[in-house]
This record gives sequence, C-alpha cells and structure tokens, in this order.
Amino acid sequence: MSKVQAQHKVLGVLGGGQLGSMMLDPIHRLGLQARFMDPDPLAPVAMRFPSAVCAPFSDAQAVLDFGRGCDVLTYELEAVHAGALAQLEGEGIEVWHRPEILALLQNKISQKEFYVREGLPTAPFRSFERLDELKAFWRMPEGEMAGLFHPSAVWKAARGGYDGKGVQILGSLEDLVDLPDTPALLEQKIDIALELAVITVRDQKGNIRCYDPCLMHFDPRANLVSRVMAGSAVETEALLPNHLRSQAMEMAAAVAEGLGTVGVLAVEFLLDTQGRLLVNESAPRPHNSGHYTIEAAHCSQFEQHIRAVMGWPLGDTSLRSAAVMVNLVGAEGFRGPVVYPGLDQVLSLPGVFVHLYGKAETRPFRKMGHVTVVHPDLAVANQIADRVEACLRIEAGN
Repeated sequence: MSKVQAQHKVLGVLGGGQLGSMMLDPIHRLGLQARFMDPDPLAPVAMRFPSAVCAPFSDAQAVLDFGRGCDVLTYELEAVHAGALAQLEGEGIEVWHRPEILALLQNKISQKEFYVREGLPTAPFRSFERLDELKAFWRMPEGEMAGLFHPSAVWKAARGGYDGKGVQILGSLEDLVDLPDTPALLEQKIDIALELAVITVRDQKGNIRCYDPCLMHFDPRANLVSRVMAGSAVETEALLPNHLRSQAMEMAAAVAEGLGTVGVLAVEFLLDTQGRLLVNESAPRPHNSGHYTIEAAHCSQFEQHIRAVMGWPLGDTSLRSAAVMVNLVGAEGFRGPVVYPGLDQVLSLPGVFVHLYGKAETRPFRKMGHVTVVHPDLAVANQIADRVEACLRIEAGN
C-alpha cells in the first residue's frame, strides 16, 4: 500500500482517557483521520474531540460497530473485548497490537507464563483458580514451594488490576479473608532496590527501538508511580550501572519480539537487592512511565505508537534532555469538582510543562495530570520537581 493510501486510512482508538488524549496532538499534526470510543461522555478525549463514540469496552457489539468504521484499530487500555477485536481482524481490519497479544497480557497468569517460556527472569509465582486453593496452599508447611512465599507474598488478581488495584501483600492467613474468589497468582515478595521501565516500539517490519530505561518512584499508600526520572547517564550511573541499562533494554526488546507486538509496549522491571533484574509486567500501549518523552525525546511514545500502527517508519528514541515526570493525583480527603491550588506558582517555574487531563471530578489518588521538568542536569530537574510537589495540589472546590 502506498504512503498516500496509508495517509487516508481512518485510525480508530479504543479509549478516550489521558493516553488517548495525548495521542491527539500527533494525530492532528500528521493529518490523520481518527475516531475515538470511550464509555465516559466526559472522558478527556471527548472534551477535545466531541464526535467520540460513547460505549462500554466490554460490549462486543459496540466494539464491532465502532471498528467497522475504521481501517486501523488500536487501544489505550487493556480492558477491551479481545474477542470482538479478533472478529474485526478476521474481517480485514488492522488491529494493533494483535488481539491474541492483548488477550495474553490481559491475564497476569498467562503473562507470567509467557516470561517463563521465553526464558526471561521474573519473580517466582504460583497460580490459583479459586481462593480455597490459595488458602489450602498457604496452610502448607514451609517446604520447597511453600517456603518461597513465607513470611510474606504478593497476591495479584489475574484480571482487572491496575494502578495499585488488584494487588495485596499477604503476611498471614488472616490477610486472605477479604480477598475476592477469583483467579490470581501468588508471587514471591522481592526485596526491591529499584523499579524501572523501558518503553519499546516495534514496527510492522519487526524493527524494534527502545527508549533508555527510566527510574520510577512509587507512592507506598496507593502503589502508584509518583515520579519518573530519565536521562543523564552520569547522574544515574550510581543507581543503574550501564550493564544493567543495557540488560533492561535487551530484555524489553526480547519481550516485544517474543510477543510480536506492533506499537508501543512498556516493560516494567524490578531490580532486587542482589542485583538481579526481573521482568515484572508489560503493558501493550503508551504508558505513564513514558510521558516524559513528549518534551524530552525527539519523538514521543504517542507519536511512535501512531507511526507503528499506521505502518510508517519509527522515530528517534534518543533524548534531547534529562527529565523528571511528577504524577498529579487527587489529594486524600477530597472528592468532587477539581481545583488546582498552587498551579500559578508551578507555571512560573523554568523548564516545566504542565499537563492537566481535563477530568472534571477528583477523588483520592485519581490520575488528574502530570508535570514534566526538563533540564540538562537531572539533579536540578529533581530539585524543580520537589518544588512542583510542594506547591501543587489536586483538591475539590465548592
């Protein structure tokens, strides 16, 4: 197909949250025709793109109806009906990432089993179809298998968990009482030294490019990313030696190649206190850990995803500057129409780029925006990020 024909394909995006909204700028700049679907009539995309279709992602018929009005389909979250996408692919509509990849990654059990098949190091785990199976296992005497999960372990729901939901630390049998009776996996609790991510992009010809690993700090209460740091190898050398940077990029590329992805794939890693790098989870879409690429990279993760799914050449993944991304989430104790105390102070800071997602209602720990600080010196960028966190809050007004 010629590039002129590709330019006139209609791109459909399932999802109108902040990730879909951040695709809008490269979509407009590249002159693409696009359609969006989201179940929320007040989703961020709907505020900028009034023609967005409002329908649930779990509604197979709604996904089919939407997809049949597009030439190329992609998604900005995993909670999409994979069976409907497979049917659309069978009807000749391009779906990226492929529906079988989405189905595999929607389930944390099949995702972990994939890492094992590919020979990629990951935390030891065991899967359970029912809660009573897990309880029986937990009661076993410590032995070769049971001992891996004592005195504590990490429980993860097989489906539906995100942003800290569907994850719980277990330390005793009493901790299992309130768990849902759902398929889940039990992971060995890792002594974590660092958490990092690599954003990969793979095109339709199999070419893979990776952004440099970024370091992630998490809010321990909500288990959400609070800060992401990228670039300036000299400053991060003590934290992440070059051999581990290279290893993380090689492992992320192996995940993308093994899955056969087309588009952006985020691969999250744990570095334990013994220096072992373990694959934690993968997301088949642009990712919170890659937001800094909008200002700090030559080509953002959002443009890369669009280039890949449209069959165009990939962009440059190198960074123009070091950067720190601060997640903006709803403050505890506030629920209702959003206000932004301290926003004027943050807007006056040098090298600061504020992204507010346009969500009308805030609630505790809801993702409401992010701020990227760009500076050649990562230490200075972190100092400015400290000021951002000290000044800006996400609260509810009257």
